[in-house]
Amino acid sequence: MNAEPVTRHSRALPELRFSLNLLYVGRLLLGMSTPSPTLEDGIDAFDERIEDVTDELVATELLHEAAVLAGDVLPTPELPPVA
Repeated sequence: MNAEPVTRHSRALPELRFSLNLLYVGRLLLGMSTPSPTLEDGIDAFDERIEDVTDELVATELLHEAAVLAGDVLPTPELPPVA
């Protein structure tokens, strides 16, 4: 079994992906509402936050990949043998 190496950036990746998915769901639900001038401000705020989280996710993924390539991985604990 070939598991993904664990780096100090690994823990942030699932949280960022989950946050991005929630933002997309919120944006979708907000877009399904009846149009109004204040709704456009809300959609713009969601779009800006989606862009910010996407940038952070991409940067963290690049840091993770760079750490893997540089060999800066965390030791994985030994699992007991399965009986």
